[in-house]
Amino acid sequence: MKIEGQVSAHNQSTKPVTNTQDNSGAVNSSKYAPDVKSPQPSESTSVTISGKALLLSRLFLTEDITSEPPVLPGSKGMNEYGMMLPHNFLTHDDRNLLADMYEFAQDQGADLKHVDRLAMDLGTYRKRNDGAAVTNFNNGGSYDLEGRVRTVSFTDEDAATVERIQSSGDISSTKLDKGFLNYILDPGYGFTHSSDFEFLEQMVSRFSTNGDDTTPLDPKFSTFVYKANNYVIHTTDEPAAEFVRNTSSAEEETSYEALIADAKDLPQWLNQSLLEAFIGKNDEKFNERGFLPKLFDWLKPPANK
Repeated sequence: MKIEGQVSAHNQSTKPVTNTQDNSGAVNSSKYAPDVKSPQPSESTSVTISGKALLLSRLFLTEDITSEPPVLPGSKGMNEYGMMLPHNFLTHDDRNLLADMYEFAQDQGADLKHVDRLAMDLGTYRKRNDGAAVTNFNNGGSYDLEGRVRTVSFTDEDAATVERIQSSGDISSTKLDKGFLNYILDPGYGFTHSSDFEFLEQMVSRFSTNGDDTTPLDPKFSTFVYKANNYVIHTTDEPAAEFVRNTSSAEEETSYEALIADAKDLPQWLNQSLLEAFIGKNDEKFNERGFLPKLFDWLKPPANK
């Protein structure tokens, strides 16, 4: 982030004013009066904020470079620290690399939200214990309400970018964590990514020992546009075998309406079961006199033996 401004100085000099007397007899002051000259143009000043300062201010909302929050363990990210933001799980290496990205993006005039989003994805990966705390959406265990298996894929645009990243020589020597790249570029894990894959591609190349660190960032990254619905859900034509049930009997009706009806009848069924336990299932009529003694007998503590 460059802050530019014009710093101008008003040069002032003084000249003596001679005592004179006009026709009215008034005498002008003999003190020195300022002679204000027109402002002179001065050189522009440029201030660059360090990548580390940008990271702390944008991710941790602090301008104190000495108050960087500690790194939280991803092994507790989904339970004990479940309410903490993903940024808190970024490792020191992650933070140092992201600081370099912020500085590079700033120098290139890019919208820093691109780095913010990449930091969010990387932090989420760390919070999920490097991805070990979640399952792959495409492992066959996701179903719709009708029992059909669901899988997910990237959009054609993202899929093409992923292919370029994975087939490039830069990915083997990039400073970005390889586990994170395998995770985020797998649609079963990364389909909810918030970062721009084309920006990620640029970062993989820029921060790689095989990459060209003189190539400027594409000007299109000067603005950030969030891409919604950047994945495609697919479902099988038929329900999975484990969801197929025998519906020949009315007692095994599995429709949604039947389940709701059963839920509504549950309290009445429980009350009926309790009454049957006290007054007997074959009693034709409810008898209060017969019911109360049975209730008292049931509540009476057992006799000591």
